[in-house]
Amino acid sequence: MVWVKICGITRKDDALKIINLGADALGFVLSAESARKIEPGKAEEIIIAAKGASAPVDNSIKPSFAGVFVNEDLNKVLEISEKLGLDYIQLSGDESPDFLKQIKKYNKGYKLIKLIRVRDDSSSFESLKKQMLEFKKAADFFLLDTYKKNIYGGTGKSFNWELAGGLGRDFPVILAGGLDCENVADAIRIVRPFGIDASTRLEESPGKKDMQKVEKFIENAAGKAG
Repeated sequence: MVWVKICGITRKDDALKIINLGADALGFVLSAESARKIEPGKAEEIIIAAKGASAPVDNSIKPSFAGVFVNEDLNKVLEISEKLGLDYIQLSGDESPDFLKQIKKYNKGYKLIKLIRVRDDSSSFESLKKQMLEFKKAADFFLLDTYKKNIYGGTGKSFNWELAGGLGRDFPVILAGGLDCENVADAIRIVRPFGIDASTRLEESPGKKDMQKVEKFIENAAGKAG
């Protein structure tokens, strides 16, 4: 079953409902200019509440938490990640492989997600593979999202999934970029990713999730919808 992360969490009520719907991880945007940015103190409150929640199907399954950082100072990334007790650190900027290695040197327990932005007009399977190979020894997962100038994720736009078809066989891919209830099944079929990540197109407004969309998204990702 594909791993599901719902990102851009800003509200405790949303977080608890999303966990109840069976999402594997919640994502918090902790840096960058974003309508979904959340201050670490507020994120901590939500995480504390969410840690007391369980998935309804299996009470032993506890949610994971991911922090999203963009071109952030290394010490700040480490400080916030430790304070919040994050499981995943998502690096969505122009960070180098060495930057990721420094995080692992500090704490090997963090799972690192590196964003790769995909351009429909210039990317190819080989160019994507080349970028991922540069980070293969440092990153645990690769998040593929749509390229938009000066925007590091959260565009709500899909890219040509055929460009990434087959990458899931060689790399632990997390697919993002304009995923919603209607297209997620096709996206999974084409890319065969380890996981999927959605935010913008599951919202009522920036930072506020539409629970009907989230529920249908998770069902369709799992192939449960009729």
